[in-house]
Amino acid sequence: MTGVNHSAVAALATALIAESRPIIRQYFRQSPDIQRKADETPVTIADQSVETALRAKIRAAFPDHSIIGEEHGQTDKTSRYTWVIDPIDGTRAFTCGNPMFGTLIAVLYDGLPVIGVIDMPILDQTWVGITGQATTLNGNPIAAAATTALDQARLTTTSGHALGVDYPRFMALAEQSMVTGYGGDCANYAHLASGWCDLVAESQLNAYDIMAVIPVITGAGGVITQWDGQTITLDGYDGTALASATPILHDKALAVLAA
Repeated sequence: MTGVNHSAVAALATALIAESRPIIRQYFRQSPDIQRKADETPVTIADQSVETALRAKIRAAFPDHSIIGEEHGQTDKTSRYTWVIDPIDGTRAFTCGNPMFGTLIAVLYDGLPVIGVIDMPILDQTWVGITGQATTLNGNPIAAAATTALDQARLTTTSGHALGVDYPRFMALAEQSMVTGYGGDCANYAHLASGWCDLVAESQLNAYDIMAVIPVITGAGGVITQWDGQTITLDGYDGTALASATPILHDKALAVLAA
């Protein structure tokens, strides 16, 4: 990966929000029909339309690239580049008129995320992480907090229900943290990169839920791994994610989750 110039790909990744935002805003708070997928998660015409539009733009610019999306599956290509898309991360929030949802766009090179975009369309906030560069919020460089003590840490997760069988392990971490916040979906990772919270712990995730946030977190000086400390990759991903503002805090949080 060293020496590879991803600038053309990064330019498209950041430009794609011009496609997704108008579609999302068209349907937001308009009570679009909600359907349930096979895994019982909700989906709307907005989710499907956004992914269709983004795929078309990617194929037009880079027809040999592979694409993985939450709504339309995976294309089989031979390129070293793979796009991973979640058109609306936080569909439950979207359907309830809550603006705390986002579009996730990741680009992987040789299986590792090198570009990540978290776009909060209703809030007009876009975080961009690119390997070797500082993460930005609306074009301005940002950095994670310097927190190293668990008892001073602000911990977030989307919901206790979403953690499933991992909820007791999460609660062990919550009991040692300063405060615990719920809700937010991908916004939690963006907020950590901006220094507004210190820990995000989630499980039962899919690749499209997490790949885009990895460059955003690391480019802001944070750390993100599975709960077992292993690197998050497409192959063999166990569905857990722990993001931390600092390496020291990360090690402490991992120790609690492993206990």
